[in-house]
Amino acid sequence: MRLIYCRAMDRLLSMPPWLRALLANFALWTLVCALAGITTYSDRIDSGDTRSYWLMTAGWWFGYSVMMVQSYLLYMFYRLRPAWLASMRRVGMGYLTFLAVCWPTAMLGLALRRCLKFDLPPTLGNAWNYVLTMDKLEWFVEYVLLTMAFGVVVAILLWRQRRQQDRQLAQALLSLERQRLAALRGQLEPHFIFNTLSAIGAMVRMDDKALALDGLSRLGDLLEYALLSSECDWVEAAKELEFVSNYLDLQRLRFGERLQVRIEGAHLLDDGVDCPPMLLQPLVENALRHDLECHEGASDIEVAFVRHGEHLKVLVSNPASLQPAPSAGLGIGLRGIRARLQLAYGDAASLATRHVGNRFVAELSLPWSCRQ
Repeated sequence: MRLIYCRAMDRLLSMPPWLRALLANFALWTLVCALAGITTYSDRIDSGDTRSYWLMTAGWWFGYSVMMVQSYLLYMFYRLRPAWLASMRRVGMGYLTFLAVCWPTAMLGLALRRCLKFDLPPTLGNAWNYVLTMDKLEWFVEYVLLTMAFGVVVAILLWRQRRQQDRQLAQALLSLERQRLAALRGQLEPHFIFNTLSAIGAMVRMDDKALALDGLSRLGDLLEYALLSSECDWVEAAKELEFVSNYLDLQRLRFGERLQVRIEGAHLLDDGVDCPPMLLQPLVENALRHDLECHEGASDIEVAFVRHGEHLKVLVSNPASLQPAPSAGLGIGLRGIRARLQLAYGDAASLATRHVGNRFVAELSLPWSCRQ
């Protein structure tokens, strides 16, 4: 049954829009005629009518065929002239015009059906005479049906316009967000390269060529990941951690035993957690900048991963230094992280910083999302 349904839907969606509208129009009017047939059939005994329900329904269908054509033409007119739905004034004018043109012709169509029912020649004269003698209730019913047809057509087209506008707005916002993300990535890559080259420059100033060459080799590996990941919206968090570990290895060439690193909870990333690329490295870089680069003593950086409900918490902490950080660097790390979190997660992710005792803590909160 599901296969038959899917094939039927595929065929329906592959039809030209005008044909789908034509079939939907006649299907709705057929439903109206079926309901009218039920009413007529229930009164058949009092009126002495011996016709079957299906014959009565067919009679209503032929009687309303003029209105079927009218409503379809109305739909196609507004589809080709959407500007006529741009204001309530234009919709009101269209409604009055529709009634003025279609009400008399719809009554003639119903009268022709009645002529056939009473074995009268289906001429325009007989139909018009019948229209003049029709009960006021029949005039009112025709008016109601035409009003309903107009309302349904306008409502469908306005809904379609609204959906199209929403899709266009969503596409425009998506394009804008992608441009903003590309701009952030364009900032992030020079930022990372500049600050890493500054670290290698410090090795050169120490006149340690072997160390500097090792640093350049490691920098090549880091840049390869940074450039490849910049083309992706999401990467494995485990690979992000591996990138951060390699970055810290490069920094150890500069700081030596002064830099101590402890990573906890890394096993949580084995579940296939994803995150935006280059998200963790700025946090570690910030810890280095505001600690080890401010003094000549030893220090440590702690990176902890904790699952808290449906969120992954990443905590990066370092001893809080009383001395100001040096001016080297672009200073966009934490700013860039917050902007990228907003683009990727909206309000579902956050970055908070605080002091806990004598340590500075940056806490990153991400929705827990694993690949299936």
